[in-house]
Amino acid sequence: MESIIQKECIIFDIEEKEKNEAILTLVKRLKEQGAITTTDKFYEDVLAREKLSPTSIGNDIGLPHGKTENVLRPAICFGRLKDKILWNPETGELANIIILIAVPGNDEENTHIKIISRLARQLMHKEFIDKLLISDKEEIFNMLREGLGE
Repeated sequence: MESIIQKECIIFDIEEKEKNEAILTLVKRLKEQGAITTTDKFYEDVLAREKLSPTSIGNDIGLPHGKTENVLRPAICFGRLKDKILWNPETGELANIIILIAVPGNDEENTHIKIISRLARQLMHKEFIDKLLISDKEEIFNMLREGLGE
């Protein structure tokens, strides 16, 4: 099985100032890496999920995700923003790290739940988050692979 995280899906210094635009940047990268069918459809899927409940998890982290037929293989895309952006208008939560999760809609193994829970365990630790904020691409790639149990 192909790794869920690819080095090409780690993006630094994202300049977007708005949540949806930042998400779109990551969606486009997933499309370039062949993980989703089309940018527009998967982007709509992720935004529909965000409308249900914003995916801020605290510590300035957004964890948007989509489990849809517009995903070809499980994948994540990591983004580090240049400046924090408003993630949840209701709570005022911000984000400067975004980890976009894409899982095929026909996934019966609950891969997205496994990914979210593994990431959430890691993202509870300040040391892990601090490393995500300063590490280079290779280090983040290794941290995420290890955190996902790959």
